[in-house]
Amino acid sequence: MIAEDYVRMVAFELRDLPWKMRRDLVSEIQGHLDELPAGTDLSAQLGRPHEYASELRDAAGLERRRGLIAFLRARRPRNVVLTVVALTLIGLAIGAVAWIDSYQPLAFAGGTQEPLDSRPSIGQAGVTVVFRKGHPFEYGITIQNTGRLTVRVLGVPTSVTNFYVGRLLMSKDQTGRLDELPLERFHPFDMKPGSFRWLVFKGVYACTTGIGGGGVGVTWETIGIRFGFLWRTATAAIPLDDPLAITFPKGCPSRPQ
Repeated sequence: MIAEDYVRMVAFELRDLPWKMRRDLVSEIQGHLDELPAGTDLSAQLGRPHEYASELRDAAGLERRRGLIAFLRARRPRNVVLTVVALTLIGLAIGAVAWIDSYQPLAFAGGTQEPLDSRPSIGQAGVTVVFRKGHPFEYGITIQNTGRLTVRVLGVPTSVTNFYVGRLLMSKDQTGRLDELPLERFHPFDMKPGSFRWLVFKGVYACTTGIGGGGVGVTWETIGIRFGFLWRTATAAIPLDDPLAITFPKGCPSRPQ
């Protein structure tokens, strides 16, 4: 057995000792072996590695150490620091991903443009409109970025409860203003923290819901807004203070696809 292997095996038997102490002992062992003649049978001269390590322990009064503290002290301090830093960075990365996945700063900003033919709903919050196929329809809400970071507003997904066809319009940034005009056709935009925008649905009543019988209706209680933040895209369900109920006196089945 060559000296390097012998020292390595003894060091393994002393692996529970504090790193600096083990380093010094290994250095002394290496120095002692260097003084022996070349070709010396180390096991015959000194005993097998585990026996030699046991004699060292007995001579120095070193008991075998166990537990987490002993494990950490047996590691090289630099390696412990690097491991702690790596684990901390991994934890921060996992936390950042979870936070990004849950980040949703869009909210209803309190402003509503109700259809001109709407009436207060009876026995509930909001307003009600009667479906009149082909008649003009216009409805708007204000939204706000209540967070600290900019998000990109991508659009409003179509819904099975839609009852009109037309265009989605948008205002300029309304921060510090009260007038929604001028409106323009919607296009994706960056919404800065604290900013406001109008979103306006403008078109005509149309049969898109598949409601066949009369006397039923649908209600907009939330409006879904698609947005992007960093690598993530999601749909925020924006609750409305004044839900919009639509009644269908004669029904309105959608056309077969």
